[in-house]
Amino acid sequence: MKKLQIIIITLVALIAASCAPKKIVNQMQENISVVSIENITGSISGGWVITLRVENNTPYQPTLQTAEGDIYVDNTLTAHASLMAPVTLPKKNISSIDIPLELNIHNPLKALSLVLRLSEKNFDNVDLTLNATVEMMSIKKSFAIEKSSANDILKKLGYTAQ
Repeated sequence: MKKLQIIIITLVALIAASCAPKKIVNQMQENISVVSIENITGSISGGWVITLRVENNTPYQPTLQTAEGDIYVDNTLTAHASLMAPVTLPKKNISSIDIPLELNIHNPLKALSLVLRLSEKNFDNVDLTLNATVEMMSIKKSFAIEKSSANDILKKLGYTAQ
């Protein structure tokens, strides 16, 4: 009987431990949001920095380890963007976060159109793909977003145009 209790306790502990990462990921998705897009700076030939105001209401400090994706303007592949350095989000805080990106331009005319749109924080007819890895407490979570509207992605992140 005592062996059975030990086995049951061990199984419950293992199940609880395996559910913990899922619970943490769900909590992050529900309690982290983009409050505003503060600034977008850069040049067509150089790197870009997107500064976001982000609210993290969790006790966790996630780090965006890797990210890359394609940017489409008016259904034309315009650029490929890659994260240049990891970005960590402070816990239980509203923070300005710089996201440094390297851009490889595929279509210079559409890139110019993109720059003009971004300066006005207009994301109409801008689509993105994304592959990224987030790490937190030794838990790595990779995710991908197939070609989607930039406006839809920003809404999922809690951003509403201001």
